Amino acid sequence: MENVNLKTAEILERSVQINDGFTQTSADGVNMAFDSRFGILFCVYMPGPHGHYGESRGRISLTYFPASQPTNTKTIDVVSGREVYVPNIISLGDGKVRILYEDNSRADEDHLVYYQDFDYLSEQLTEAEPVMLRKDNGKTVPLTGSEQFAYLEEHGFYNHTYKAAEQVTIGSHTISRGEDGTLYGAITSYLAEPILYRSVDNMQTVEFFAICPYTAQYEMDYKWIGGKIHAVFRTDKAIDSIGYTCSEDDGKHWSEPTYFKDSIPCRPRLISYCDSMLISYNYFNDDTRNRPSIQQGRTAVRLVYGEKQTPVADLYSHYGIVNVCLIDILNDAYMAYSTSQLALEFQNGNPMVRGKDAIRFVKLGDLTPKFE
Repeated sequence: MENVNLKTAEILERSVQINDGFTQTSADGVNMAFDSRFGILFCVYMPGPHGHYGESRGRISLTYFPASQPTNTKTIDVVSGREVYVPNIISLGDGKVRILYEDNSRADEDHLVYYQDFDYLSEQLTEAEPVMLRKDNGKTVPLTGSEQFAYLEEHGFYNHTYKAAEQVTIGSHTISRGEDGTLYGAITSYLAEPILYRSVDNMQTVEFFAICPYTAQYEMDYKWIGGKIHAVFRTDKAIDSIGYTCSEDDGKHWSEPTYFKDSIPCRPRLISYCDSMLISYNYFNDDTRNRPSIQQGRTAVRLVYGEKQTPVADLYSHYGIVNVCLIDILNDAYMAYSTSQLALEFQNGNPMVRGKDAIRFVKLGDLTPKFE
């Protein structure tokens, strides 16, 4: 699989499909982890049922494959038959990964967050265990939506509209690991301020340490780079864009947001890449058959690099580019994404085309501008 390394590329021609596009169609929640010892990439997602766009919320699948051979895949179901939402994943090393997800099956009760471990060598999956939250008073309780909103209220951010969607979304960001092994991530919900958390025991227990004060529609990603927290987030409906902000004091104060031109509501990503930041976001591009009626125009993705946010790639596909995930492996960028079932309605129901409506994967190569 060749590097893209082009300013503009039709991504479908350069990517490979890593799940069954006939029985597992377009999906949500794409997240990746890499095991450097075995060179294995793990991709977790929620596959939609055949002929239906979107997340199933009743199934979480894990596909894994050698990074150098993305067509050599294996897939297992982590969860099936329960109401779940947007999984996330971290590498534990030695061929083991930890999958995290929110359990929505208890409709009349508080939602819990669970984790399960998968061992690549034995192909064994552990039973689900709840993620715990260590509160400011030292007490440890299950991580739930109620605890999320209570923390916001305690810090002056509470808004009763949060209760319209009591979700403790743990999968709408990429979890990062610090040099000391500490994990960092964010808890989000629908139209709520993201809460930043850390974990010293691989997500068995988390603790909140900061709040990003800008309302987000579920999705927010951040990384510590150059002594600052850099963050991107999907704004509320009044703004309807992708915003960028940063903090120079560990999340106590944040800069006034700026917004990416022509960006549209979808899941932005920000990763630490070659000692700077690489950001991806969906944007409108009329020249690439980017129809607003198809998943709000989610058929093009722009990648920008560094604090100057220099454009380094424009990727497009009339099959859709939805829910992008980025990962850095040895200073090469890799990307997974899902295509859009709604885009395929324009293909006259061709079953071979419909089979492309799935999770896809591409090696993007070195995207650092030579003049940076």
